[in-house]
Amino acid sequence: MISSSLKRFCKSSIKKCQWSPIISDEYLHLPDVQSMIVARIKDRRLTAEILDLIDEIYPWENSLKHIRRIYNSEIILYPSKFPQPISNDLFEKYFDEQTREINVPKTPCLAKWQYDQCIQQFWPSLVFRENKILEQMISKKKLNENDEIILDLLHKIQDDDEESHCAIIVDNDGQIPLVGSRDYRQDHPLQHSTIVAIDYLSKTSFYHRENLLENFIEKSQKKKAYLLNGCSIYLTHEPCIMCAMALLHSRISTVYYVKSNDRFGALGSIYKLNTLKKTNHRFLVYQLEDLSLDEVNN
Repeated sequence: MISSSLKRFCKSSIKKCQWSPIISDEYLHLPDVQSMIVARIKDRRLTAEILDLIDEIYPWENSLKHIRRIYNSEIILYPSKFPQPISNDLFEKYFDEQTREINVPKTPCLAKWQYDQCIQQFWPSLVFRENKILEQMISKKKLNENDEIILDLLHKIQDDDEESHCAIIVDNDGQIPLVGSRDYRQDHPLQHSTIVAIDYLSKTSFYHRENLLENFIEKSQKKKAYLLNGCSIYLTHEPCIMCAMALLHSRISTVYYVKSNDRFGALGSIYKLNTLKKTNHRFLVYQLEDLSLDEVNN
């Protein structure tokens, strides 16, 4: 656990900020839509009979199971460009005079905000089951006291060089800082701060760099092999693809970074490696962002 002396030493100036998750694009946008024709049923007692009739004309596809076909007195008949619409005689028998055109989502809503907007903008009867764990993962979160202390430590090991890339690995059990590092890429192209930090925790360290946190905290004897199960890393800058892959293979649990890397960033700017579904490890990523005026007031 972070000691009280370290808390007094680190008087963080991080104010009015929060962690913004780096997530897959499928959670950031509404689903694509397709146009459908809707009619109003004259006699709701005939709903079952009408549904059988419409199912013969346009069977409800499995890809549309997330949409309930009937809502109150309205029923979705078929796509707007359907080549064989219902005959005039049958239409006059079962439906009111006019139809209307609506949009429906082609795929199920994944997040609660998508569902809320789709039922307001498109069709009010959709199938959705909220995933509480997912909602927590894709939501912004406030900085806690430990976050502020680690960010202040990052600033201290930068040693007044704002462009210096630095990293701190923290054991999630008790929020214990284990190692702090900076870039040595001027000496070797592979010695980015992330790689150096991972290497330091290895039982057989290759680079033999110093732990920059030892100037501020007691020396840690804890080694994690190269696996970082149960660890998080705080970075001054978004990691490149090499460092992001090293974190993936090291089984990091969470990555926090301050500044984006518009040229080489692999966790938000250019790529979102953490969102790839075919990798053998998934981890959370957050970027520090300023709170908007509305968020500050709330």
